[in-house]
Amino acid sequence: MKQKLMLKYIISFLGLFLMQQSVVAQENKGQAIANKIVTEADTVAVVQDSINPFYNPKTYGLRIGVDIIKPILAYTWGDFKGGEIVADYRVSTQLFIAAEAGYSDRTIQEDTFNHTVKGSYLKAGINYNLYTNWLDMDNELYVGARYGFATFSNQLNSYTVFQEGEYFEAKEVTTTTKYNDLNAHWLELVAGIKVEVFKNLYFGFMVNVNKMIATKEPSNLENTYSPGFGNITKNGSGANINYTISYRIPLYKK
Repeated sequence: MKQKLMLKYIISFLGLFLMQQSVVAQENKGQAIANKIVTEADTVAVVQDSINPFYNPKTYGLRIGVDIIKPILAYTWGDFKGGEIVADYRVSTQLFIAAEAGYSDRTIQEDTFNHTVKGSYLKAGINYNLYTNWLDMDNELYVGARYGFATFSNQLNSYTVFQEGEYFEAKEVTTTTKYNDLNAHWLELVAGIKVEVFKNLYFGFMVNVNKMIATKEPSNLENTYSPGFGNITKNGSGANINYTISYRIPLYKK
């Protein structure tokens, strides 16, 4: 009887001991898991902090180029000569100061007269880049505005006189009347793209829609064309395009 009671006490003691050891083991395991979670959380936090401030440096400098469509037009059209230089400078990541300057010499056949317009122009304004670049990309998808000014001459080469009656044919009069010191002022809205094909070398395309503000013209001859503006419609509006190749002179990164 005493032996059975002693055995019962021993079994109970061993059961309590094993239960206590199990509890301790579970506590130690739980603490280890908690420490692991904290460690992994710290690691994740460190990784996130290391990539959170996404640094995308941009090159600042003067970009200069030419419009390549005007030499093509000069080659294909016998009555046009001209050229254009384009430039811009980055003010901030998305904002650019931009300008275009050029000249044109064009002979135009209107319905009742033929004339030649020669002169130069300057357009200045801003571009705002809407495109979000990744890593070291530096492309543009932009909108902008320009103020344009041109000075030119307009030479009347010939005009047609329509005589009253059915028996008289229209008479063409050849002349060399030239009007100097003419000018034009206008505003433009522009949209375009610039793609970096090689380091600091860009191909671009731009469309502009313009509106004439004021133009000085002779009393007996209407200005139907202005350098930089193009053909002037009856309501004083117009549109142009250009294709450019340009190179940026890198100054610094920011």
